[in-house]
Amino acid sequence: MIAVLDYGMGNIHSCLKAISLFTSDFAYTKDPETLRSAQALILPGDGHFDKAMFNLNESGLRQFVDDHVTKGKPLFGICIGFQILFEDSDETISGNQKQIVPGLGYIKGKVRKFKGKNYKVPHIGWNKLYKRNPSKSNLLKNVEDESFAYFIHSYRPVDVESKAVSGVCDYYGERFPAVVEKENICGTQFHPEKSHSFGLKILENFIKSL
Repeated sequence: MIAVLDYGMGNIHSCLKAISLFTSDFAYTKDPETLRSAQALILPGDGHFDKAMFNLNESGLRQFVDDHVTKGKPLFGICIGFQILFEDSDETISGNQKQIVPGLGYIKGKVRKFKGKNYKVPHIGWNKLYKRNPSKSNLLKNVEDESFAYFIHSYRPVDVESKAVSGVCDYYGERFPAVVEKENICGTQFHPEKSHSFGLKILENFIKSL
């Protein structure tokens, strides 16, 4: 059974609909018993980094996520669920006073805002994904290189451990990690559920690997 974690972040409906194309054995939940018994865990959603981590920590759900990973069970993060896999971020709800917010820390790297006068922020829309380490990637198996994915974000990971990067996106000349895979942990900065057949194949690969 796949548990899609209900931790108070938005944009859930399309994700659940996409998952349902490949399995009926899933639940959108924050129930402790369901989370303990889940074979795999998905962290979906849109929103702010600090809000996502606050919700996980204050609700006690953080412990279930940590326990899940420690047991070697698969974890897949999408959008904000992808960003919180890293060590920290300086994204806050107010945005007026920057502070470093700790993440889950499963993958080495930091989440920072796009910078530069030529950048259009947020990064919204379709962009190419360039595969890295394709022979070692489960998520991108049988997925064409330079396929288009749908992005909506203002922050991206930097200083990421290179061996964990399976795919990158080029945005105004900067190539940032957009797909990561490390042992039982993986994630995408873009929304696979909104990326047509390309994104659906990624979800299918994850689900069929369980």
